[in-house]
Amino acid sequence: MTMSEGFAPFDGAKVAILRVGDVLTLLRDDRPDIPYPAQWDFPGGGREGDETPFETLSREVFE
Repeated sequence: MTMSEGFAPFDGAKVAILRVGDVLTLLRDDRPDIPYPAQWDFPGGGREGDETPFETLSREVFE
């Protein structure tokens, strides 16, 4: 999908998954070669190919 179809350029996506009284967060790996090691984060990750933001999030949450 192109910008003219409704999406601005992006490299990745994050999602806040909420349930009454709860928020899903993940503890990132404690590796020195990744950004923000050992920090709490929302599910998400990098775009692959021509994925839309929704496709990126769907794949990353599944993974």
